[in-house]
Amino acid sequence: MIIEIDAATPEPWLVARAVDVLRRGGVAVVPTDTVYGLACGLEFPASIKRIYELKDLDPKKPLALLVADMTTIGTYARGVTTPVFRMMKRVLPGPYTFIFTASPEVPKIMLRKRRTIGIRMPNNPILLAVLEELGTPLMTTSIRTRDDDFINDPVTIEEVYGPKVDLLIDGGPLKPEPSTVVDFSSGGPEVLREGKGDLEALELQ
Repeated sequence: MIIEIDAATPEPWLVARAVDVLRRGGVAVVPTDTVYGLACGLEFPASIKRIYELKDLDPKKPLALLVADMTTIGTYARGVTTPVFRMMKRVLPGPYTFIFTASPEVPKIMLRKRRTIGIRMPNNPILLAVLEELGTPLMTTSIRTRDDDFINDPVTIEEVYGPKVDLLIDGGPLKPEPSTVVDFSSGGPEVLREGKGDLEALELQ
């Protein structure tokens, strides 16, 4: 199923349709402020397994959480100090992935003997509306070709993943630029990948 949602002012009734699919354990293609991703609810291990299989991912590869607010970050991450919290509140929603030590709330299937979790709060009105309506985080991984290139045109995504997913949220073409990844799991911050987003804005105060 394809749902085309306005990228600037998401229609509530369409957001509700998308959320209904996710609440039933569906696997969805969702837009972010960087790239498109595969996503599903945390409470559905079978759906998480489907995503690993769809991308042919090594089980050791990490997945990330999509959240709608700062409170949720505190639920799933440990080691969020006051300076880090203030910095994130300043730059989020935004094109950053922050890595923290995972709390016990993170499903074990997402960790696979790892102790860390990547968390994102993308500045995308569609996704934020979906997350707010859903009321729980989504787990996600970016959509790429076998050559590791991003696929950011919904038309192409439909050709590749259409029959394999339960929902494709069409938010229009995106510029293929990944998020900046910053690791706080060892005290940090350590920039693991410089992508979209201002590094200077990450300065702790």
